[in-house]
Amino acid sequence: MKNSFSISYKWAMILTVMVVVLLSVGLLINKFFFYDYYLAQEKHEIHAFADSINDNYGDTKEVVKLINEFITKKQASVQLFSENQSLEFSFNLFMKNEWQGKGNGRNNRNTINLPHGIKVDLSDEGYVFFDFEHDAITTQLLGLVYKLDNGDILLVTTPFESLNTTADIAMRFNVYIVLVLLVVAIIIVVLMARKMTKPIIQLTDMTSKISELDFTEKFEGHSNDEIQSLGENINAMSQALEGALTDLQLANEKLLEDIKEKEKNVEMRKTLIANVSHELKTPIALVMSYSEGLRENDVLDDEKKAYYLNVISNEAEHMDRLVRDLLDLTELEYDAFELDIKSLDLSSLIDEIIDRYAYLIREKQIKVQLDKDDIIEISGDKRRLEQALTNLIVNAIEYTSDQGQITIEVSQEDKTRVVIKNTGSRIREQDFEKIWTSFFKSKNKERRIGGSGIGLSIVRAIVEKHQGSYGAYNEDNGVAFFIEI
Repeated sequence: MKNSFSISYKWAMILTVMVVVLLSVGLLINKFFFYDYYLAQEKHEIHAFADSINDNYGDTKEVVKLINEFITKKQASVQLFSENQSLEFSFNLFMKNEWQGKGNGRNNRNTINLPHGIKVDLSDEGYVFFDFEHDAITTQLLGLVYKLDNGDILLVTTPFESLNTTADIAMRFNVYIVLVLLVVAIIIVVLMARKMTKPIIQLTDMTSKISELDFTEKFEGHSNDEIQSLGENINAMSQALEGALTDLQLANEKLLEDIKEKEKNVEMRKTLIANVSHELKTPIALVMSYSEGLRENDVLDDEKKAYYLNVISNEAEHMDRLVRDLLDLTELEYDAFELDIKSLDLSSLIDEIIDRYAYLIREKQIKVQLDKDDIIEISGDKRRLEQALTNLIVNAIEYTSDQGQITIEVSQEDKTRVVIKNTGSRIREQDFEKIWTSFFKSKNKERRIGGSGIGLSIVRAIVEKHQGSYGAYNEDNGVAFFIEI
């Protein structure tokens, strides 16, 4: 028992009190009603014997048999009184079932003298008690005066031990029995109470754990009763609560992710606005400055005017490219588009990009080495992959020194891997994770060659949308960038 007021303790006390009360009532009934019950049983047995004598009175042998069986069993005395004689049978271990003490008719049928000076009136049928003393011993006899159908009188007397002594002995014996039974009953009651309350205690522990959001424990019972039904209902409730809590946790995690994403988007917008403002500030200032120079300075010659106009055009083109890159990056990072997945030839796509920027390659006298098959079939969004490869190839051209080399390798195994290497300055190790973020520019002076810091961010977004991977690493004489689709 967990404590002195547990349900098993209460059940044990209730059942113990019930047992004590029932046993006590049994003792009281035995004390006050045993005498009457015993006397009634003796009277019934004597009267049944008298009835059997009356029924068989014409058959002498049967009567003798019945009498001898009765007096042997009860140690009794049986007397028959007729008009002219009286017959007596009495208990004797050595008797030979013969008629004993045939009378001479001298006894009065109405009144006779029994041994020890006791007189019995035979004129009235019924039960009588006889008390006599012999050698300082008091003995009690129970007798029956019974009139047979032919008018003869049957007198039956049997020893009737003092019931007070018998009742006292029986009472003491019953007390001992009751004490033993009480101990046994208490043990059984405690065991039964524990067995009965065990599932209730289990349900209590189970619901306590459920209140602490612990759904690991399940009710296991086979009683097929209301407690079993309650346990099964609590199991169902526990399972439902666990499912609801899991769904709630998932929803909460999703909400936290959405909140973080929104916070990230807000931060990205702030960063984007700041970076765009910074990137546009210089070309806008140049455009305004040179356009103001053209408007205010009338003495400029044609060569100067052409220079001013060229600067304005280049800066306008730079702003246009920056705005288009910003629009692409916003669309990619905010997942505002769907890929148009189709089969395409990656080899031809790379060749087209090389041809498109051939003038820059010739201008810097760069050697381009292609290590790929003539036809490379893959599935992807052609427009977006072309945009990613263009950014990587143009980035390689910009950062390759004059008369340097660009190598493009394409291999196909589980995934299609494109590696673009260029000779020139290397990337600082601490910058490898940062170069894929928007508007990042390395502080390495050798690699600060124009650019807005958006190109690699666009590459990252496109590759991630294709569920691919990307990366970069330094080589002995330059840098290598790769994507896997």
